[in-house]
Amino acid sequence: MKKNLGFVFYGVFIFIFGYLLVRSIINPLNVDYSNFFILLLFSITILFIMLAFFQLFSRLNRRSDILVTAILIITLVSIQVYLMFALQMDAFADSFGIKGQAVQMLQNGGMFTGDSYFLVYPNNVLTTIIRYGLYNFGAGIGITNTYLLECGFVILCMNITFFTLFYIIRKEVGIKYSNIYLLIILFCVPFYGYLSYFYSDTLVLPFAALILLFYYFYTKNNKWFYFIIIGVLFAIGYHIKPNLIIMLPAIIIHLCFIRNWRKTLLNSAIILIVFAGVNTLYNPLTERYGFERDNSLEFPQSHWVMMGLKGPAGRYNSSEFLYTKQFDTKEKKQEANKKIIKERITSYGPVKLLKLYNMKMLSTWTDGTRAYSWYVNSAKEYPAAYDFLFGDKKVFADAFSQIFHIINLILIILGALRFYKKQEFDLSFLINITLIGVWLFHLLWEANQRYILFVTPLMIMSAMYGFKFLVELLYTKDKIPVIKQTTRKPFLIVCFVVFILSIVTIIYGVKPIAVDKQNTNHYLVNQSYAYLQVPVDSKNAVSQTFKADEKFNNVGIYVLKAPNKNNKYKIRITNKDENKIISEKVYSSSSFKSGKYFPIEVNEKPKNNTEYSIQILATNGNKGEALMLGKYQQKGFDLYSDGAMYINGKNQVNEDIGFVVSENTKSPLIPWYSYSLIIIIFVGVLSLSFLTFKQRND
Repeated sequence: MKKNLGFVFYGVFIFIFGYLLVRSIINPLNVDYSNFFILLLFSITILFIMLAFFQLFSRLNRRSDILVTAILIITLVSIQVYLMFALQMDAFADSFGIKGQAVQMLQNGGMFTGDSYFLVYPNNVLTTIIRYGLYNFGAGIGITNTYLLECGFVILCMNITFFTLFYIIRKEVGIKYSNIYLLIILFCVPFYGYLSYFYSDTLVLPFAALILLFYYFYTKNNKWFYFIIIGVLFAIGYHIKPNLIIMLPAIIIHLCFIRNWRKTLLNSAIILIVFAGVNTLYNPLTERYGFERDNSLEFPQSHWVMMGLKGPAGRYNSSEFLYTKQFDTKEKKQEANKKIIKERITSYGPVKLLKLYNMKMLSTWTDGTRAYSWYVNSAKEYPAAYDFLFGDKKVFADAFSQIFHIINLILIILGALRFYKKQEFDLSFLINITLIGVWLFHLLWEANQRYILFVTPLMIMSAMYGFKFLVELLYTKDKIPVIKQTTRKPFLIVCFVVFILSIVTIIYGVKPIAVDKQNTNHYLVNQSYAYLQVPVDSKNAVSQTFKADEKFNNVGIYVLKAPNKNNKYKIRITNKDENKIISEKVYSSSSFKSGKYFPIEVNEKPKNNTEYSIQILATNGNKGEALMLGKYQQKGFDLYSDGAMYINGKNQVNEDIGFVVSENTKSPLIPWYSYSLIIIIFVGVLSLSFLTFKQRND
């Protein structure tokens, strides 16, 4: 019976994730780079390279294995530390508001200030308390740089996750596979993109990994007390990111397959009792920091279900927020949300509902970047790493993200196929139940590709079982495995064709990547978080200051909404240190486009760190709709601390308009000599891989 259920589950699982794999290759949503041929070709190529590395690793003794592990760990941590010091970035949206509250708490004796955001979304209170505690700890030891504190803490959370799963993989399938796991982690771009993202999605990562660790311990020695620890981890992790609770039914289902019903009930009861007990401590903890819930403001869970039914993709929508907010009690909000939910389900009908679910699924699961470049984008510095991770050269990071996402999905599906041969209810079965749970949850709930970040390490762990199955299919079981004789010839032919195609493709890329000149920006300022209207009219003149210490030739001002067609506006850019106007011109309304940056060409070479001012004024006679610039809501700290926004000469504290300052040049994405080196290394790796596959145990 259990095996039959396993067959049915994995049949459904393979169908769902097979569809996601195909769409991730052919037409991924929200991804800037989506060349079908290149994504598929290089996904297969890198998968072959991983197999070659495994075959090479298989020839190493234990001491050499440990050395490889050490090299991979040192490389990973070195990249993390470099990015922590080089980028120093802030995040947008909810993380931005949480940082502002934590900064205010630091100035307010550790007490919440009554920001209505937390009364609406009390699920973010614990994350805010942790962030305040981190700032307070930093202040106590003399570290006031919030960027370093946040990034350091997120790195700690990520590495606890990575190395916890590394330990499990090493114990379960061996050190050779655990080194391949580290290799995948090393090239998983979203983990670098989210290094500065201090929010529930990163803070919950170690909880998911540690829950899996203690459950793994239980499966090995059958000690019930591990479920006490698991219950505590669930209770704390739930208040950081409620989605973590999806792992609980997954564990209970898995227990049903590996233990009898009595042990399943007993262990489930232990988790639930501990969870409930620890949960009683939560409200007293938050009240200690001055937080008190407000029934008139708090949103019910049905709000996110309602938002999940809003077309076209069930994502966050400001109109949905305003609709729920208008009701004065949580109960009235609940009833209003239920009414809309029923209306939408009825009006959509089966076909339209399936289309909505399909769009939500693809939006959430086909983007290998996990949308990191939207949520983390406000930088203090703009080194080369910024250009390639967040700037105009991000196409490489996008391609890498998508390729490794595709590889993970391929291996996850292979791991699912492994069940039909092995029929084992191992940890991969538990992880895959969790993945289906998350998939189902985001069909019903608000959808967003960032929301699956917390299961991404688990996806990589599931992929390792698929990689193991691939090795079992292709390799002999000798002490030093080689490609099986029965598959050797076709495998080498396929490998040779794939490698040749890859080499031809990368050589073909010389012209568009290393020769053809493209418009690219090296940013000095990229203040892109701007969603609230700032009118420029006869009553409001707006200005923004900034500092620059490198040459720039472009200043862009973000236009939230274009003005009336007959209006005109004067824009003046001034070097304040030298009291010199470097650009001044009157522009007609047709020059401005809603939702676009209005570009102003300049030619400025600062002598040192120079202060500038951008002034936007309406000319006489303007009528009708004003020019609407964008800004962000003041949340207690300044996203761009080297400048300030002024309205009629009055400083708008901790606020800035959306604007960019950059040196726009026509140049190749990568210098020809750098690309030549990449080609040489790539050809060398492919040659080594092919020679490795050709080895025999003669």
